Amino acid sequence: MVNIINKKSLFLLSMMACSTSYAASFDCNKATSDVEKMICSDHKLSRLDDYLSQNYKIAMSPDMPEGSKSKIRESQIDWLNKRNTCTDVQCIEKMYSKQMDYLWNECFDHIHGKIEYVKYSEAIDKIKRDLNSQEYNKTHKKPEEVIRELSSKNTNKVQQLGFNNKQLESTLYLNGFGTYFEYHTLKECLSLIFELPDLTSLEKINYKGYVGFRIKTIGRPYSGFIFREENNEIYLSGLLAGDKIIEATTENDMRELARIFLSYTGYVIDNNNSKNL
Repeated sequence: MVNIINKKSLFLLSMMACSTSYAASFDCNKATSDVEKMICSDHKLSRLDDYLSQNYKIAMSPDMPEGSKSKIRESQIDWLNKRNTCTDVQCIEKMYSKQMDYLWNECFDHIHGKIEYVKYSEAIDKIKRDLNSQEYNKTHKKPEEVIRELSSKNTNKVQQLGFNNKQLESTLYLNGFGTYFEYHTLKECLSLIFELPDLTSLEKINYKGYVGFRIKTIGRPYSGFIFREENNEIYLSGLLAGDKIIEATTENDMRELARIFLSYTGYVIDNNNSKNL
């Protein structure tokens, strides 16, 4: 993502008709005009500036006729001068809207195939999604952050379960869609399980050479999982339901097993991702 504090893309067009330069940039720390300062301090304007700069580069591509490019250069210079007379955010945004639509109309008949042009309406939708995502990140932790915190919190509990250090530090692999994928270490997974609501016990189990754990929560029978060990890796292999262990033997079984396991850990992550602001 563009750093809107230190650097912003903005174009200072060459006055020479034969110029093929598209845009330059200015350091927001050195912004002098009121318009430049408003662009640097407003996320929407900053992103519109990025998109317009991108669109202008497309308009200057080799696919565009030279006559059209000359016309667009002149329009861009005129647009820049008018934009710099704005005195408020609404005026600046309106100027970006007009120029983005103008460039689109000029490029439409000449640029073929898949292009990265972003129309004004599309840019606004992207900016809204970006802002929503930023707001979410301000109030919610990333999964990795939750896992790291809970792993630190429950280290002693995990150590007391009886797994050896090699097992705890082993990477757990789950079978998703016909292939195994790396999840987290056994230590990290067990740290999450300790945060299940109404948990009354979590203990290590052994089954036919497999190692695993079983879980007891209030009002529910025992559940749990078993693993197959290979070198420094462990593979999810079966499910404990009550007093029975169900080994996964088909790809469908393994996918369902992975889904169930992730429902446990995912529940804990989702319920521990709020930041205390």
